[in-house]
Amino acid sequence: MHESRPGLRTHQVAGIEWINRVGRGLLADEPGLGKTRQAIEAFDGGRNLIIAPAMVIDSGTWDDELARWSADPSKWTQATYTKLNQRQTLATGGNRPLAGLPRPEFAGPWDAIVVDEAHYTKNRGTNWTETVEMLAKSSGALLEMTGTPISHWANDLFPMLRCLHPSETRPGARFGSYWRWVGEWFDVQPSRFGGANARVIGDLLACDRGCLKRPPSDPCDHYREFMRANLGDRFLLRRREDVLDLPPLTIQKVLTPLDVAQRRMYKEIKKDFATKTAEGASFEAWSTGSQVSAMMKLTTSAWLLDKKGPPKGGKLEVLREDLANRTRPTLVLAHYRDSLEACEAVAASQGLTVARIDGSSSASERRNAVVGFQHGELDVLVGSLEVVSEGLNLTVSDQVIFVEKSFKPSRNKQARDRIHRMGQIRPCTAREYVAPKSLDEEKDKMLAVKTDRQMRMLAAPDFLKMM
Repeated sequence: MHESRPGLRTHQVAGIEWINRVGRGLLADEPGLGKTRQAIEAFDGGRNLIIAPAMVIDSGTWDDELARWSADPSKWTQATYTKLNQRQTLATGGNRPLAGLPRPEFAGPWDAIVVDEAHYTKNRGTNWTETVEMLAKSSGALLEMTGTPISHWANDLFPMLRCLHPSETRPGARFGSYWRWVGEWFDVQPSRFGGANARVIGDLLACDRGCLKRPPSDPCDHYREFMRANLGDRFLLRRREDVLDLPPLTIQKVLTPLDVAQRRMYKEIKKDFATKTAEGASFEAWSTGSQVSAMMKLTTSAWLLDKKGPPKGGKLEVLREDLANRTRPTLVLAHYRDSLEACEAVAASQGLTVARIDGSSSASERRNAVVGFQHGELDVLVGSLEVVSEGLNLTVSDQVIFVEKSFKPSRNKQARDRIHRMGQIRPCTAREYVAPKSLDEEKDKMLAVKTDRQMRMLAAPDFLKMM
């Protein structure tokens, strides 16, 4: 580590010392606590690799931080998860990534590897997960970073643990077999679906429903023991309220009642959903192909289901009014792509400079939009919750508007943290549009008390009760 630059906060100094002491660790500080700078200060001077989501790298987040804090940014190489692997050309003309085989420029060996937004490796079947594990074995040091809560999803940690403990991944070792490790810690039951060998992973052994209801900020004793045994001192988590003195954040619930057209269409979809839903049917709540997503779009605007003329109605009219009264850059978030496009059109109709970023945006489009917003060249940045919730510093704005919210409570919090984080000097406001007497309002109530896992486990009958 080169000599530390000025301006480091106490928790960052402690974090840098911890990184250097453990050599391999999982830094799980909440968003906005400066994990990126801690990594740079700890490893600067060596030949290092950063692996991160495309949105984080394309937006220039690491470029900016390296330019500010690294003594020699040229010694740092950046790779996105999606472009980490070598690819094989197929006879059909396409190509496929080769799991476990990094591109030559990323092969290393490296003095240190930083795995940013490390929860991207939670899926053992993802081609880049195997490659990250392979690279981790030959690196001198490794830092996994994530601000996404992992409480109650502890089995997602397994690939991260293999990177932290490479000497214990051989057959017969502690992390050599996924299902043996799972069976040691979790309640595993046969599944009714997927064949004779299919299994369902439940809660940690000895956990009850009361444990599941506890928020990630206050995990149960079983979870604490799990973390102690598997991570020990290689895990560090600090919470924003414990280490930062941020300007106040005000969360405003803005009621957006359904108009006549919305109520009529809502009743029709609800009736059809109740007729077609089999008792006990389940699906992912945020599936864009379900009737639930149609109802959620409807609570935003009837225009989204019958696109005639310019976007109008429902929450879009409230957004139009809010943007007309703004004098500072504004972050506008939604879940569905149709809603994002409508929000962008509403902002443009007000004569505002606006850009939109979502999963379909190219690397250059994402970078230009984020940099333009940060530099004050845009009045409004419209973004999907999935894309904006991770890795971005958008403190140029002091207001975020949630036209829609995610079914993942953690994602909504992370999205708020894009503006309410270290470096923010103004009081912040989060305006959350909620359509009363609808699925939108009931979902909002559940988000306040349930975890990501509980929301994901909702079944169709649960939605019938909420409609």
